Amino acid sequence: MRIRNIPIRCLLFVCVFGIPMFLHAERGYSGDKMPESSEPKVTTQEAEILNRISAAIKKDQEIPEIIEFLKSRIKHDSSPALDFALGNLCFQSGELKKAESAYRAALKKMPAFSRARANLARVMLQQGESDTALKELQSLLLRGAVKPSTMTLLGYTYLIKGEPIPAESAYRQALLYKPDDVNAYLGLAKSLLEQERYKESGKILEDVIEEFPLRGELWSLLANTRLALEQPMRAIAALESARRLEAASPEALATLGDLLINQGQPHAAREVYDEAFAKEKPSIDRLLRAIDAFLMVRDTMGVSAMLKRARVLEKKVLLTAAQRKKIHWQSAREAQINGKIREALKAYQQLLEEDPLNTRVLLAMGDIYQEEKEYERALLAYERAGRLGEMKITALIRQARVEVKRGNYQRAIEHLEEAQYLQPQPHVAKYLEQVRRLVR
Repeated sequence: MRIRNIPIRCLLFVCVFGIPMFLHAERGYSGDKMPESSEPKVTTQEAEILNRISAAIKKDQEIPEIIEFLKSRIKHDSSPALDFALGNLCFQSGELKKAESAYRAALKKMPAFSRARANLARVMLQQGESDTALKELQSLLLRGAVKPSTMTLLGYTYLIKGEPIPAESAYRQALLYKPDDVNAYLGLAKSLLEQERYKESGKILEDVIEEFPLRGELWSLLANTRLALEQPMRAIAALESARRLEAASPEALATLGDLLINQGQPHAAREVYDEAFAKEKPSIDRLLRAIDAFLMVRDTMGVSAMLKRARVLEKKVLLTAAQRKKIHWQSAREAQINGKIREALKAYQQLLEEDPLNTRVLLAMGDIYQEEKEYERALLAYERAGRLGEMKITALIRQARVEVKRGNYQRAIEHLEEAQYLQPQPHVAKYLEQVRRLVR
């Protein structure tokens, strides 16, 4: 399959979710084989061992058993092909340190073994050691092992290191060898996006999507590109397309929900969030962010629906203390915006008992007291929040509003002047001038 209408000179950035396909252990060459000198030889007996391993894998034999069998057959003078096979098995079972040791053993026996070095680079990347991975890949290039998969892996390594320009060069070279490699297009798109070349990114992603419309990460990256170009409605269109094609990940759906809320469409957002969190154990942190979004626009139906999901999850999975505290806070906020004042105050008091320095809770309590015209209690809550420093400016502005309601204009001016001294803001300056007029 070919990617149509994408000139090599104008390709862009894409974020690959999870582990890119090219990070998996390389078993064969699929038509782009290296010279014979880069491949180890095996004896008849060793070939039989490898055949037995292959047959065991096809019969779904337990990997640990296969690993133990293979380890018992490896000697100091056996073919590096056996060490390589052991590395692949350990890689497959997630034993990265053992895989690394096996690949290094293969390379010690045969430094020119290209596949072992490429897989060693993959293992190092998964262990977060991008510098070591880069060193191994550069060694491959110096040996003349220029394969498309190697160049794609090199580009990915540079991206991890935060170097999009050499990443771009690597991906372009990979595409010269293999112009239909979607992973290389993804990486190239990402490297350009990180260089803020958004229009190029969007054009490439649009063209690649024509060939791979069911690759959800393409749509997500296209949405990110359009957001960078300040085109939120086009970003929504991209994610909605992925949704209709059933290609959108839960994260992409949650992002679509966020965007719909930002565009004043909470009802549509509720439907999308329902899809995003439909799995039995959705991301609790993402769910809590959705609740925050509904709280921000004071959409009580959305808050209630999402909090109901969170409470169900709370009974099924082990949450962190911070997550539980966040749900408690959101429940208190829900009660407040629904006018359940006593319930909200009780919840806030419980939160303060757990964390007496929680400025958000103090400000929220001050807001309730202010709405209930209990101005002295409101001022006490705001003053206490202001003393903690974190939200001092916000506390000063809210104290000023209380003083204006009480007719203490001079005191309000003092609070606003202090807030402006700490951080000048146009809307505060405007409010300060209005209060000064009242004094005159």
